[in-house]
Parts: sequence; C-alpha cells; structure tokens
Amino acid sequence: MVNGEHYTRLKTSVKVWNDWRISNPSIIPNLKGANLKSAELSEADLKRADLSFAILSEANLNAADLSFANLSFAILTNANLSETNLSDAIFREANLNGANLSVSYLSETNLNGANLSKADLSEAYISRVKFSGLDLSGANFRKAYLAELNFREAKLHKANLSKAYLNFADFSKADLTQANLSEADLSEANLSKADLGEANLSKADLREAKLSRAYLSEANLSEANLSEVKLSGLDFSKTDLRGANLSKVQALETDFTSANFTGTCLEDWNINSATKLDNIDCQYIYLKNAQQERRPNSGDFAPGEFTNLYQKVLNTVDLIFRNGVDWEAFAYSFGKIQVENESSELAIQSIEVKSDGVVVVRVNVSPITDKSKINNDFVQNYEVAYKILEEKYKAELSGKNAEIAHYGQEVQRQKEYINNLFTLLNHQQTVQKTMAENPRKVSNYDLRYSQLSGGVVDAEIINAQKIGGDIYNTENEKNLS
Repeated sequence: MVNGEHYTRLKTSVKVWNDWRISNPSIIPNLKGANLKSAELSEADLKRADLSFAILSEANLNAADLSFANLSFAILTNANLSETNLSDAIFREANLNGANLSVSYLSETNLNGANLSKADLSEAYISRVKFSGLDLSGANFRKAYLAELNFREAKLHKANLSKAYLNFADFSKADLTQANLSEADLSEANLSKADLGEANLSKADLREAKLSRAYLSEANLSEANLSEVKLSGLDFSKTDLRGANLSKVQALETDFTSANFTGTCLEDWNINSATKLDNIDCQYIYLKNAQQERRPNSGDFAPGEFTNLYQKVLNTVDLIFRNGVDWEAFAYSFGKIQVENESSELAIQSIEVKSDGVVVVRVNVSPITDKSKINNDFVQNYEVAYKILEEKYKAELSGKNAEIAHYGQEVQRQKEYINNLFTLLNHQQTVQKTMAENPRKVSNYDLRYSQLSGGVVDAEIINAQKIGGDIYNTENEKNLS
C-alpha cells in the first residue's frame, strides 16, 4: 500500500517533493493506490513533478495536471489517469498496462518504450506523440484523436481503435492483428506492410490509404470505404468484404480467394488476369455507388457465377463517359493508343448508353496488357483532343454568330423598307380617294420625290421586285395638284 511519508511529501508541494527526490535518489517512492487527483493536492497539480521509478499502480490521478512531469520507468498499471493533462510528460519505459487515460490530453508526450498494453485511452486527445515500437496490445483508443501519429512497428494486437481519428497516421509494419478498427477514419493513413490479419475494419474509411504489401487475410472490411485505394498485390484471402466500397480500386494481382463480396460496390474497379477470384462467396454486387445497378437485377448469383462473370471481363477496359462523348476526340485518342500499344490488340467490344446517360465503351485487350496504363493514356489523350476541338468549335461558333448578327441586321433593314413602303401606299390610297371624291380639290399630300432608303419612289408606280433595294421613278414627274 501507499507509503504515508511519501504521500505527505507529495501533497505538500511539487518543489518539496522534487528537492526530496534529489536528496534521496536511491529511494523508490511508493504511491500505490494513492488518491492524487487534483482536489487532494495543495497546489492542485503535479506539474513538473519527478515521479520517475515511482510505484503508482492503482493510483487515482483523475483530472491531475501532470504536464512536463517525469514518469520514466514508473509503474502505472491500472492507474486512473482519466481527464489528465499529460502534455509534454515523459513516460520513457513506464508501465501503463491497464491504465485509464480516457479523455486525457497527451500533446507531445514522450512515450518512448512505454508499455500501454490494455491501457484505456478512449476519447483521449493525442497529438505529436510517437507510439512507434510500443506495446499497445489490447489498448483502448476508442474515439481517440490520433491523427498524424507515428505507430510504426507498434504492437496493437487486439487494440480497440473503433471510431478513432487515424487519418494520416503511420501504421507501417505495425501489428494490428485482431484489432478493432471499425468505423475508424483511416483516410490517407499509411498501413503498408502492416499485419491486419483478422482485424475488424467494418465501415472504416480507407480512402487513399496506403496498403502496399499489407496482410489482410480474414480481415473484416464489410461496408468499408476503399474507393480509389491501390490494392495491387495484396492478400485478401478469406476477407469479409460484404457491402464494402471498392469503386475505382486498383486490384491488379490481388488475392481475393474465398473472400465474401456480397453487396460490394465495384464501380470502375480495375483487375487483371493475375487477380485471384477463386471460391468467391457472392450473392449480388452493385456497379454504381449508393447501391445502384444491382447485379443480378433480381435474385442471387449461382455458386461460382460471380467468378465466371468477372473472368470474362478480365481482358477488357471500360472507358466511362459521364458527360457525353465527343466522338471526334474519342477517335483521335483511341487511334493513338492503338498505335502506341500495338501488342495489346485493342478493339472495341461494345458501346452501352445507361439509363442516366452514362456511356460505357468496353475495349478488348490482350491478357498481358497493363489496363491501368491504357485507361490513363486514353483519358489523357482524350482530354487534350477535346480541348483542342473545343477551341475549334468556339472559333467556328464565333464565325456563325457574326453571320447571324449580319443576317439580323439585314432582316431589320428589310423590315424598315417594308414599313416605309406600307406608309407610302397608305398615303397614296388616301390621295387617290380624295381626288376621286373631289377632283377639283388640291391634295394636301405632296409625294413628289419621296425618299425610301436613299432611293426616290414614284407615288403611283411601285416595282415590287425592288423592295429591299434602291427604288427609282420610272416615269416623268406627275403633278398631283
């Protein structure tokens, strides 16, 4: 149990404690089971306290301030460090087995060589801390903030990392066997060469994560988001992929033997003849995100049907167009990659227009073809050709617009000619009627040399074929008086 003298000295003040430690370097402080939470301390904190080598197992340090404290080689097994401020603290070679660090603050804490196996760090805020090489087996990191941390070569066997923020974290070569990573944010995390055998990654976000040479045999990736992740050369044998998002993944030479694909999304995924799909357990899949385009449309695949279906399309590349196709740009791009990849035996197999307007051009390729390269080269060439043609279309359209504008001006002039002509004709009819009714009365309308678009028009003789051009008198001037 706790040593009363040691406990009293620590409660007096950190300065008194540290001075005593300097004067008595050989004494190992025994604070086992001591109540050291902030409310019990005279200075209300343990900031900068020298607790190296101290026995603090089962001690209550709830809400204490241990910032900058030295806990090197201390024994903190089953200690309560919940809500504790451990920023800049030193835990070198400390034993935190089973300790409770939930909701604690561990910014820049030195955990070099510490044993955190079975420690509870759930909901803790941990930044700029190195966990590389540490024993974290069975540790509880549930909902903890662990973004950008270094777990390289750490032992996390059976660790609970569910719902933890692990984006950009480095787990390269880490032991994550049987770890719980369900619903964790692992976007852009480095899991290369990590052992994830039998790990639970259901509903985890693995977008853009690095998984090169990771071991995932018998892992649970159901409903995980693996969109745009490179899975080339990985071992997914016996992996549970039910409902996983595998859209746009690169799965060249990947081993999916005996994996469960039921309900997975395989939109634009890329596999090749070396991708192993033996003994796949699959009832149905989706060809588009948000559970759209189910295959088969109704019912389930018969045993082995999924594998047979995808073995048929292993030697094809699907070119996807979501905003229509410029066939002139397509012809240029396709012709170019045919010439550049003569040995690939490229040939169009089919063109399909889907219900949402998406166009899929399926291209046959030889078994040795690098399909990813073919797709990337085509897209690059197509975009270049499309931009060039777009400028050409704009230039042509500009010319057409000029023609249309000129035509519009001509039409407007024609309208003006016709309106003036009708005005003139109305005047003539009025004059003629007046003269017929009263031949001796002098008309008030003098139409001699009336101007219409710069021409001179006779009030009596109109040549209809001249409308819109210059119209001239064809007879001698007549006196209408």
